[in-house]
Amino acid sequence: MKPFYLMLCLLWLVCQPAQAQVCPATIRFADTGIEGTEELQRAYQLFVERLQQLTGLKVQFFPVGNRSTAVNALRFKQVDIVLAGPTEYILMQQRMPGIAPIAAIIRPEYSSVFIVPADSHLYSLTDLKGKHVAMKDHGSTTGHIMPSYMLHQAGLDLDRDLRISLIDGARMVALANGEVDAVGTGIRDFAPFVAQQTKAYRIIAQGDNMPGDPIIAGAHLPKDCVSLLRQVFMDNADSLLQAILDPGARDKYQTAQLKLVDDADYQQVRDAMRLLKILR
Repeated sequence: MKPFYLMLCLLWLVCQPAQAQVCPATIRFADTGIEGTEELQRAYQLFVERLQQLTGLKVQFFPVGNRSTAVNALRFKQVDIVLAGPTEYILMQQRMPGIAPIAAIIRPEYSSVFIVPADSHLYSLTDLKGKHVAMKDHGSTTGHIMPSYMLHQAGLDLDRDLRISLIDGARMVALANGEVDAVGTGIRDFAPFVAQQTKAYRIIAQGDNMPGDPIIAGAHLPKDCVSLLRQVFMDNADSLLQAILDPGARDKYQTAQLKLVDDADYQQVRDAMRLLKILR
């Protein structure tokens, strides 16, 4: 090979993004909260395009739709990075040693609350003894796991001291109709619910803010690749978050922050999951 062409080849190699040398040429991305490729693309197309620009890698969509599918996809190396919730991250840690968080999206309004009618005689969690409480669905972080943990921390026996109904989308309607005494749910449910009611409601208890939604790398990705992706996310946190927000499909991340994961922040969620026997 002539020296001139050899020099051009060397320059081309040197100028390639570092990620292209330690990562697979294609990275497959999923969000456990979105079903279907079309919806995933609508929500994250700008994010994927931005990530591709920053890394020089090709990023493909891989729909999973739920926790079980995501776990299996990571286990069988069908997907490389997954945006998940706190409980999903903890379960993946238990089932698949070696997964690594790249970063986490920290939401400002991400906690559990208990809501009652304003004219109710209930003013604290201990007042819920003997009452009927509605929650979301089994395994929901702010709609089941953490409200249950809050009741336990208040000294209530979840099986004996009150009646809990997991009724998902019907929980707020049940409260409005007087079918339950209180609702344990995420704080983001409160304002929209109150805005639709003629009757007043209030919050009697609010839990700690939850840790972020982690972006998780599969155990099969090289450690150097994970480190470099982590650096890309931290160096470009604002632009990557904005790319997620711009399509308007993930408004829950408004005013959120992209930060490194501190695993200790998830300990309270682990304790709550063990209480409910969701985690061993």
